[in-house]
Amino acid sequence: MTAVIDIPDDLYKKVTDRVASLGRRVPEVTVELYERWLVDDQDAFVPAIAQPVDAHWLEDWFRSADEAASRAPAGPSARELLMQDRNRFEKS
Repeated sequence: MTAVIDIPDDLYKKVTDRVASLGRRVPEVTVELYERWLVDDQDAFVPAIAQPVDAHWLEDWFRSADEAASRAPAGPSARELLMQDRNRFEKS
């Protein structure tokens, strides 16, 4: 069977570099990883590295969001612009 999946470019580059250094191909490594995942007794759906070890991962995430928002340019938000655009034909 052939499957098509979307993989972030930076991740795919790392994968191709790694499999090339091992003298292998991406499809065979992918199949091997699926097989391992299916027989793994632990919950392999969410890798252990998906969340930081400490319990403050959500606080870190909110802090990052606040930092990003503080760097946003002045003016209306994207949502405000969208609502203005949606309402442009309703005004008489």
